[in-house]
Amino acid sequence: MKILCIADIHGDRESVLRLKRYAIANKFENVLILGDFPGYDTFRNREKSLEEVRFVLDSLSNFRVLAIPGNCDTPEILNLFDEYGVNLHENSAVFNDTTIIGLGGSAPTPFDTPFEMEEKEIYEKLEKLLNGVKTERVVLAVHNPPLNTECDIMTPEVHVGSKAIRDIVERFQPEILLSSHIHESGGSTDTIGKTKVVNVGPLTHEMFGILHLNKDIDIELSEL
Repeated sequence: MKILCIADIHGDRESVLRLKRYAIANKFENVLILGDFPGYDTFRNREKSLEEVRFVLDSLSNFRVLAIPGNCDTPEILNLFDEYGVNLHENSAVFNDTTIIGLGGSAPTPFDTPFEMEEKEIYEKLEKLLNGVKTERVVLAVHNPPLNTECDIMTPEVHVGSKAIRDIVERFQPEILLSSHIHESGGSTDTIGKTKVVNVGPLTHEMFGILHLNKDIDIELSEL
């Protein structure tokens, strides 16, 4: 099984349509979206922000979609996710022997974006989800990468990831962590213990990932 993983769309409708054509041509059935649907000029406008979400979900309606919000998404996005049946935020989905756990938003930023949570809240929500896992393998799908990895570097030597997410990964050791959020680290990978940490990169830069759930579990990074 393979799952197309995208993030940081930021209103780039052309890239969404190109991705759809790619997904059809390569026979994908599942798409995982890691948040940040609206553009930088619209994310503080609730109506325009939700309009971008509808465009993406309508465009990908012939796939099974799972989605979490990014920090630039308005909290009302969760109502749309429920309406479309795609909500993975504070939720999980099971694919054979693998559970995908989702938590969107980010730790606090200097930009006061719409979907931020304190580190303590992030830790507690993920802890609750992971304690409920019943499968052998776990994939953690988050918007915010963990702190002090190759995936959370905004400028040289400046790490801006989540400490709570790092603490969770160190404790629970999921097979793979999928993230995005930090565009400058898009396409980067790292490890924390046995966990492979990945920043799938922004779709607005034509980057995406392919999660392979077979006998072995892995993530492949690619570009349109």
